[in-house]
Amino acid sequence: MARASKTDAREPTLFEVGPAPAPRAALYAEVALNRPVVVQFTYSVPDELSSRVVPGVRVAVPFGAEREVGVVTAIARECTLERVRPIAALLDAEPLVSADLLALTRWIGERYACSWGEALHAVLPAALKRERESAKVIVASPVPGIGAQELAQLEEREPKQHRMLRTLIDIGGRIELRELCRKLNLSDSAARTLHRRGWIRLEKVEADADELETSRAPRPRPASLHPAQQAALTALLEPLEAGHHGAFLLQGVTGSGKTEVYLALIERALALGRGAIVLVPEIALTPQTVGWFRARFENVAVLHSRMTDAQRLRMWQRVRRGEARVVVGARSALFAPMDRIGVIVVDEEHEPSFKQGSTPRYHARDVAIERARESGAVCVLGSATPSLESWSAAQVGALTRLSMPERISGHGFPVIEVVDIRSEPSGPQGHKLFSRRLLLLLREALERGEQAILFQNRRGFAPVLWCPGCKETLRCKRCDVALAWHQRIGRMVCHSCCEEHRSPQACPVCTRPGMRFVGAGSERIELEIQKVAPKARVRRMDSDTMRRREDYEDTLSAFGRGEIDMLVGTQMIAKGLDFPRVTVVGIISADGALHLPDFRAAERTFQLISQVAGRAGRGELPGRIVVQTMSPQHPSIVRAAAHDHEGFAKHESALRAELGYPPHGRLLRLLYEDPSEKLVIDASDAAGEFLREKLVDSEAVVLGPAPAPIAMVRARHRRHLLLKFPSAAAQVEQVLAAVRKLGDSGAKLRATIDVDPVSLF
Repeated sequence: MARASKTDAREPTLFEVGPAPAPRAALYAEVALNRPVVVQFTYSVPDELSSRVVPGVRVAVPFGAEREVGVVTAIARECTLERVRPIAALLDAEPLVSADLLALTRWIGERYACSWGEALHAVLPAALKRERESAKVIVASPVPGIGAQELAQLEEREPKQHRMLRTLIDIGGRIELRELCRKLNLSDSAARTLHRRGWIRLEKVEADADELETSRAPRPRPASLHPAQQAALTALLEPLEAGHHGAFLLQGVTGSGKTEVYLALIERALALGRGAIVLVPEIALTPQTVGWFRARFENVAVLHSRMTDAQRLRMWQRVRRGEARVVVGARSALFAPMDRIGVIVVDEEHEPSFKQGSTPRYHARDVAIERARESGAVCVLGSATPSLESWSAAQVGALTRLSMPERISGHGFPVIEVVDIRSEPSGPQGHKLFSRRLLLLLREALERGEQAILFQNRRGFAPVLWCPGCKETLRCKRCDVALAWHQRIGRMVCHSCCEEHRSPQACPVCTRPGMRFVGAGSERIELEIQKVAPKARVRRMDSDTMRRREDYEDTLSAFGRGEIDMLVGTQMIAKGLDFPRVTVVGIISADGALHLPDFRAAERTFQLISQVAGRAGRGELPGRIVVQTMSPQHPSIVRAAAHDHEGFAKHESALRAELGYPPHGRLLRLLYEDPSEKLVIDASDAAGEFLREKLVDSEAVVLGPAPAPIAMVRARHRRHLLLKFPSAAAQVEQVLAAVRKLGDSGAKLRATIDVDPVSLF
């Protein structure tokens, strides 16, 4: 008899089966589990469940001494295994995963070198990955009266509890415990200890409706479309009305009206009885973006990572029941359980956030095209600055390119001025933060009652604490990164592991006193601009100030009402915002990503400048952008200032072609991590030798192993290998087969396979 699971003592689940194994069953189920193995697991189907266990249902099955939830992928009447354990419980009355999603997840597993079970795990909401659904969440809040005295008790002895209590006091209200722990990189044990001490409250409450669920934003329907909009819409409607698949790249400059094209296309799809999925970068999920769709369509579902598990499940079920025929969301909204899909839109398709950071490491852009192909739907990739992969695909006809080269306002592009910050006089503290030109434009905008955005893609006050004696910087002991100074909390913070430290009085290397803060983050920009313009109403938007889901909405709503004059922030303000009174945008340092050891650094710099610049001059008022840089002649900056995507793409594509980088080939990255540096070195060296031997007859090139650009994260040493290979199907299959064999080696360390990586860090 099979050993009972630890969970067998619980009260029965839906369709629970008793522990006694039945005689050899007539049916067998192939079950995909969230395990990194490429095979499915075979279980016998008890007689009483034989008519209800079908592909797509969830089942609870014994796995070793544990019990896990998996998805049935196939049913068979024969089995060659000697011993087969029975399914423990059937969790669904009907399939939750449709046949098209089963096919899509299998494709994901094959393309991205993961198991079918891992791909299916990404499809289901978190609440359905467990046996029991829950409509409640745990929220944390500080007890009134708790403050400086309690923080002082924790400061030296319990740094994790100090960080959590300080954050809750800063928030001043309730926040979901799971979200708080994720932001602080802490387990919930610190919160539970604080709860036992009576300093915070932990409450299990019913999940509220998501704030975005009822949001509306006024967006009047235009009397007629701009000629370029109409031409694009006509081209998109042709395959939609014929019921055929079509893949398009909609390249429209910022302010060209791409959203209105999406709305008109979706409107027609709904009239034809079909549904639509719209993907936007996570940070663009604002009430403004979602509200545009809710103002036009009644039944809109919103899916994003900041929802609670219960909220997400509720919305997912609405889509599955057919109550919502338009889904707007981030990356995972692509897997909404919708039938008869007519349109899939990937807005800002160039954004790296469309690449999943954990297994399965899929790219939503490519999966969207595949799901549209399987559904006979129209897929639209929209961007003002398309990725080189999409731009190249359009050049060879894999995507149909639709161009919208003009702003619908008719006012033309905002003027971009590039300022060499090296030629500017030093500021009052020896730092060149704001050029004379930027300050002049800001003052003039404030005098006219207009608004401005200041962009700095670093948070904190100063990113580096530097010793002028030994020239060393203060670094995290657990991560290979510099600690950043956060002045408001008075701490040096590691932006990788989130650990905090006091600022040392002297250099820990040479003991010389007087270490210096170097550079500027968004916190410093906010403080310095308030000194320059003391009457201006300034608000900062970064992950330090946007703690809760409500914070983002509140700040942007206030900005839209004109209650904020200047918005200072990181990349969360770089895209998706449409405020007609913004006339000045300042990019404080355009060099932040330009010199990183990543072949996409120039492309990201070009895209970032173009996207941030697109926030200005979107209404009747003209816009001006100041780009401050120490590399004014770099092609990405020169081309961005000229609004010349075509010229930049051709130049950058030619450089990559020489080295075989995407879009002129494929990449695969293998990353090894472990606390033992020797184990990492040995495993990565062995992997390099194995791959070179297996791929000796192919055109694949194995680079490395070598230390990763960030060689240690959270006390784990990191080394990686890169495989470059042609896009030919035979080459791809050969490389993936070799990598999968490597994955079967049983190495006792964390090994990550990333197909088509967007970051090498």
